[in-house]
Amino acid sequence: MLIAAIIASFVLGAALTASVLGKRWKSAVNEAQQELEGMAERYKAHEQENRELRQKNADLEYQMGSLKKDLAYERSRHSDDSASH
Repeated sequence: MLIAAIIASFVLGAALTASVLGKRWKSAVNEAQQELEGMAERYKAHEQENRELRQKNADLEYQMGSLKKDLAYERSRHSDDSASH
């Protein structure tokens, strides 16, 4: 009878320990999942920001090229005017 009580208490202790550890494990998994979802959202936001910045950079480079062409034209025109006087 004593042995049965010892075995029963051992089994009950093991079950309680497994239950507590299982709850902790589930809690840790849920926290990790929420953190990963947050990281994924931030990654998507940064990707969108990067696309917008690349587009803005391309637009500015295009504008700079146009301004350089205009400047070169004005310089050549000014140079031609000076040579004819």
